[in-house]
Amino acid sequence: MILRRTVHALAASSLILLSSVSLSTASDKTEIKDYFAAADLSQFKAQVVTTNPSRDEVIVKAPNQNEFAIPVTDGFDLDGVHKNQFLTVSYLAGAVVDIRESKKDKPGIDAVGFVAAADPEDLPAGLSARKLTVTAKILGVDTKNGSVRFVGPAGTERTYKVSNLELLKDLDVKKGDLFDVTLFDAVGLEITNR
Repeated sequence: MILRRTVHALAASSLILLSSVSLSTASDKTEIKDYFAAADLSQFKAQVVTTNPSRDEVIVKAPNQNEFAIPVTDGFDLDGVHKNQFLTVSYLAGAVVDIRESKKDKPGIDAVGFVAAADPEDLPAGLSARKLTVTAKILGVDTKNGSVRFVGPAGTERTYKVSNLELLKDLDVKKGDLFDVTLFDAVGLEITNR
């Protein structure tokens, strides 16, 4: 199991985004495997706080005591999940697909939607892929390696690869500027005790 503090903070802050947004599953199939080609699967332990069947999610507490929601895939037995159970959370940081200067005046969540992989083997088993747009402060752009570093709405610093280097070509970043960043990530869980 990989347990890295930076990944833990990244995963926790990213997953917090989901807890405040109610969404339905996207009906169209999207070819998403390319967005996760360079992603590393990270895992950390958490404890069940409660379940939210109306939103198909499990609320968990991470070792740092942060609570957040994890969406579950179709067919997942929420009735078999109980308070204080331990589980393993898996997180896959995908790619940034769009970056635009924002007209907003503070960081926030603009949109979150679940996407279905065209082929179930495009992602590790049990992960739900999301496409989300967040308003964030860009901290740095690496045009050579094709990555962007930013502070998300939860205040956590994140680094993502971009799907197309052209996104970074004309990006004019000044300290404190806000940008709307559209990206893919995937999350899932596995109960480690009953």
